[in-house]
Amino acid sequence: MKVPARTIWDVKVQSVCSIITAHDEPEVELFMSGNFGQCSLYPPRIIINPNRLYPIEGAIRREGRFAINVASSDQRAAVMRAIRVRRRSVNKATTVGLPIVQDAVHGIPYLPGCLRTIFCEIEDILDTGDHTVMIARVLESRHNADVGQVPVLYPEVAGVPSAFPKTSRFIRGMLTSLGVRDRLKRILRGPPPMEHVDLARNTYLDGGQTDAEVSVIVAPGVKDRSRVISPPQTPPKPLSRRLGVCVVGVGQWGSYHAQLFRDADPLVDLFICGRNADRVARVARASRATDSFIGLETALADPRVDAVALVLPHHLHPWGVKLAAAAGKHILVEKPIANSLAEADRMIADARNAGVTLMVAENFHFRPAFRDVVRAIDRGDIGEPLYLKVHAGGIMKPDGWKADAELMGGGVLMDIGVHYIRALRLILGEPDRVLATKAMQVNTKLGGDDSIQVLFSSKAGWQAHMLLSWSTPRGHSPDVIVSGEHGVLQIWPSASYVELYPAAPQLLTQLVSSVRPSWLADKLMSPAFQRVRLPIVDRDRIGYLTEIREFIAAVSEGRAPSTPAIDGRRDLEIVVKAYESLAADAWVGIPDYVAGQSCDRGAAVSVLLS
Repeated sequence: MKVPARTIWDVKVQSVCSIITAHDEPEVELFMSGNFGQCSLYPPRIIINPNRLYPIEGAIRREGRFAINVASSDQRAAVMRAIRVRRRSVNKATTVGLPIVQDAVHGIPYLPGCLRTIFCEIEDILDTGDHTVMIARVLESRHNADVGQVPVLYPEVAGVPSAFPKTSRFIRGMLTSLGVRDRLKRILRGPPPMEHVDLARNTYLDGGQTDAEVSVIVAPGVKDRSRVISPPQTPPKPLSRRLGVCVVGVGQWGSYHAQLFRDADPLVDLFICGRNADRVARVARASRATDSFIGLETALADPRVDAVALVLPHHLHPWGVKLAAAAGKHILVEKPIANSLAEADRMIADARNAGVTLMVAENFHFRPAFRDVVRAIDRGDIGEPLYLKVHAGGIMKPDGWKADAELMGGGVLMDIGVHYIRALRLILGEPDRVLATKAMQVNTKLGGDDSIQVLFSSKAGWQAHMLLSWSTPRGHSPDVIVSGEHGVLQIWPSASYVELYPAAPQLLTQLVSSVRPSWLADKLMSPAFQRVRLPIVDRDRIGYLTEIREFIAAVSEGRAPSTPAIDGRRDLEIVVKAYESLAADAWVGIPDYVAGQSCDRGAAVSVLLS
């Protein structure tokens, strides 16, 4: 090599791209490998060196078997996705879009359609630093004659890949054979340094780790399994039969719910119920309701009503659910599910015993921006997510029952915090600890908290911070920011896009940074040069309409909704723990949440604030 190499990556030791697959119960783990080698002809043996920071290393250690899937040129896009995919994510094959097949002969998962698949069994493992050398016996090398393509080479997918790989390969080969590449490198890099280049140290500084550093990095786990619930990936189906739904409550929010049900599906027969006859009549006319009722008992007695939407003050949720369940009506109840865990448990039991659907109206579960952010995180757009920040609220002076802490169940944390707790659970996962604190009370007419700060921590290595306030303006800022090692995602309320700010300099940033003099570059530089807007295709940006459609679809199809009532109970449980922390002025543990059930499900903790 005519140009001095500064790190091992400069010498391009990576060659043929392959995707290594191995069992890692309960899923299959995969890893994009830029090189593997043959270390014995008879018997045939293969050598690989997976990175200890990646789950594939531990999976191969445990299973002792793996497959090397040599990617063909038509699989280049999948290889590029496999390079970028989040290191600690689960179900990488789904994210990358690669089908996994269990080989019937060797019992090893592999990728069909590759140029060649080499099934291997471990013979020896050498602990050699941040990469482990693994020597494996070849059980079978299976060539796919139908593919008929050349393999993908590492330079074709590394760095910023070309949009025209074949043309790039031809030009690169021509320039190399003529010696032009080396001359260009020497010109661009300048004269080689006179002193000796410490290849090992430079490589370590650029991307290596000592054993102690590896221990620190993998301490939170090589996989992040803290995310238990996920946003729905597909919209609910339209109704196939008529469904009678009665909106119970004729306040501002009840009127809005009535309009949502009217817009959700033409097969909805809409009914309105309340205690004030004038308001009931007004809402019924505005929403073109089929009929209306005075009093919940009257509505529940009507056979035309299949389901009810309880848009009531928080303290009335248990009463409404108990009556509706006893009448055999399916139930959508506004968030929060209740003011205490004991009440939530009774509501869930009432619905279960009556055999009816109970769903909490949590529109954030259906907010498309959160779905797209989860996809971006899993793709690896920001590397490992480290922090989630929420800033929500704005000047507001609740009155009536919302100003009564006993009826409301709390303050701003109970009312809007429960939304963002669901967002946290969807985007990052289940927190393990919580610390809540607040500034001085400004609105003394409000019985609950008018502002609060909440810090969440997870054993998986991430943290979240929420600032919720009814006593300060919110200004102009995203309501949710997710910061990772390789970038930042910003979510704006009702926006038609999610903003991505990658850490790697974008083209315009690079061009402006090369401007001289440097003061002019500083003057021209803008953060907007780093911004990449990821469009949101859904028209329902806040998720309310999709929430309603999911409820009526679940009732019509006789299935559980994508977000069952236990999810709403878990949101409440985390709110409860935050209020406990606020009272104790200390960190408070949050019970584990596995497979849709809290490990502290029987608890009955009041959320009321003095």
